[in-house]
Amino acid sequence: MPQVSHSQTIQASPDQVWAILADVTRLPDWAYTAGRFPHLVEGRYGSEQTTGAGTLWVGLSVDGQTATQQITTWEPAQTLAYTLQATENAPLQISQTNCFTLEPAGDQTHLTWQVDWALTGGFSLGSLLLRFSGNRAFEEMMVGSLEKLKQVVEKETTVPEPADSTDLSAD
Repeated sequence: MPQVSHSQTIQASPDQVWAILADVTRLPDWAYTAGRFPHLVEGRYGSEQTTGAGTLWVGLSVDGQTATQQITTWEPAQTLAYTLQATENAPLQISQTNCFTLEPAGDQTHLTWQVDWALTGGFSLGSLLLRFSGNRAFEEMMVGSLEKLKQVVEKETTVPEPADSTDLSAD
């Protein structure tokens, strides 16, 4: 099974990164939109359960594909893993597991995203192209998405500088 991995350092605590990473409704906020894969435009929960192993995430992409992922590992601020359960309206069927590992690094978080994938459908020109360029396509998506995640997290967790407390009204 092909595997690709990418890491990003984010100027925020693991808890702050986790708050965005582990919320399926936030996926479109940091999904890479310029890559070869159709990007997400909506993320929602597939059942009443919204946390923990067994939670279902449903993502709708810009081209109408619907992917259902099941959380397999849920260790807050440490590890999040999910496996593709089904993809509707996809030209190619893929088996895919994603794993995010968060490691504290001082006042930063080192985030690693690993994807294990394999084509599961029949042979086609599209499948042949993905077999030859798949890791590059996944890496492009991962690099772009993690850079966007970094921007979102750092923007939302930046604490504004305190206002100058000098009292100008004093004589």
